[in-house]
Amino acid sequence: MKDQRTLLKGGLIVDGTGRPARSGSVLLDGRRIAALGDVPDDAGTPVDCEGKVIAPGFIDAHSHMDFFSASENPHHFDSFTAQGATTFVAGNCGFSPFGFAPETKHRGLLESSLFKAGRETLEWNSFAEYCEVLDGLGLTHNFAHLVGHGAARTSLSGFEARRLGDAEHAQMLAILDRALSEGAAGVSFGLQYKPGVFAKLEELDDVARLVKRHDKLLTVHAKAYSSFSGTYPMIPFGRPHNLKAIDDMLGLARRTGVRLQFSHLIFAGSRTWKTVDQAVELFDRAIGDGVDVCFDMFPYGCGATLLNTLLPEWFMAGMPDALHKPLARARLRLEAEVGFRLVGFGYPQIQITNASCAEYDEHNGRFLPDIAKRVGKSSFDTMLDILDKSDAEARVLFHDYYNDDIIDRLMQHPAAIFASDSWPEPGGHQNPAAYGTFPRFLRKARDRGSLSLEAAVHKMTGAAAVRFRLADRGRLEEGAAADVVVFDWNEIRDHANEAGNARPSGIEQVFINGQLVLQAGEIDLVRGAGELLLS
Repeated sequence: MKDQRTLLKGGLIVDGTGRPARSGSVLLDGRRIAALGDVPDDAGTPVDCEGKVIAPGFIDAHSHMDFFSASENPHHFDSFTAQGATTFVAGNCGFSPFGFAPETKHRGLLESSLFKAGRETLEWNSFAEYCEVLDGLGLTHNFAHLVGHGAARTSLSGFEARRLGDAEHAQMLAILDRALSEGAAGVSFGLQYKPGVFAKLEELDDVARLVKRHDKLLTVHAKAYSSFSGTYPMIPFGRPHNLKAIDDMLGLARRTGVRLQFSHLIFAGSRTWKTVDQAVELFDRAIGDGVDVCFDMFPYGCGATLLNTLLPEWFMAGMPDALHKPLARARLRLEAEVGFRLVGFGYPQIQITNASCAEYDEHNGRFLPDIAKRVGKSSFDTMLDILDKSDAEARVLFHDYYNDDIIDRLMQHPAAIFASDSWPEPGGHQNPAAYGTFPRFLRKARDRGSLSLEAAVHKMTGAAAVRFRLADRGRLEEGAAADVVVFDWNEIRDHANEAGNARPSGIEQVFINGQLVLQAGEIDLVRGAGELLLS
């Protein structure tokens, strides 16, 4: 019936494929697109889109919102809805709220993850059971899920710095195999986080072969994103560690034939920026050789993570005792001073967003040297004190990941897919990517001329849908899912404020499977509007 149809009338259709935009209308009928182009004016309830772009709903190709989707609070998603996100690919960086041994004695470690504000208890034992919980709650957005290698490994050996035994290794593969068989879209590595940092290449190769057998995708948070990192041995004048990390993962893809997604390609520290040409060449050469690899990126020069990711592998292996051992602290201080100088990164680039401890919570949003001055300690001692008092759970924004020229160059690369790599913090300073990623990409494309409108939209819609095999998503065509964003190309932009939580402007309407969830800045999320996208 007509009153069940919505006619997005007289806009500029950018269909997500990268093809040239065209004028026309888009008819939504229930959860599907019924027609587009020259559609009769009386085909449905009209929404005037004159002067506006009609595009597919944006796909966040690198997300951690799978913990939050299992929450009873749908407002965790407000900042993403406001920027046009309708679909998430979650479970990245080795973290997932499923994919663990049911009998694990380490459930507490799994539940105290970086994303515990979304869900503090994991009351299921498999991906299928987790999906039942989501179905019971009713998803507000669409979700594809990766299973975390780190979750499986943690459930077997905790954060122990060792190789898995043969039986543990076989059980880890069985856990991942079950999740893939139940519909997970792939597996993720988190090789700078415990326990992924302790995994050797032989273990990672076996996981990659498993993913290859399922013909699914392997996403990798690599061991290093700066020219020097504590996750590799310090060798004077050796190969920059971020390039070695790319070598390792491309080598894994060559050996196993797995489809590889290199997560959030960044260049941490201003002295790492000189490796951009070499890094891009590595990807180009691999693609030319037939390796199936892409990378994702975000449009900000900062990124959210845990403060403990700065620590070298040997120090993490000795945590928490190492924080109180004079010799370990002295060695760490020396390595930090040398490493920071080599990388062009240091304490001034470390912003504490959520100290996660009462002693330092008043300093949320401040940079480390400012906090150190206020508490009367050195920056090094302040950093370790925050790690100690927060049980290594302090959250940060690291700055100087990119400059604008690097962002422009990566945006233009054929293998680049756009993503936010963000989540809402329970308190403190927010990651601006959780509020403005997609409008910022579009603003950069428009104001800096780095991409056409059609190419920019493609990289946050159709390209992501193809990469993650999300059927009927990421494009506007008859019969496709009615995930749609209407925006003003001339006005769309992100905004900044001191708290990092400024809403963007220029987004007019957002539809998720035909359900209007944003209109003129007002969000009205609907349980059951979203869908599980099983692979």
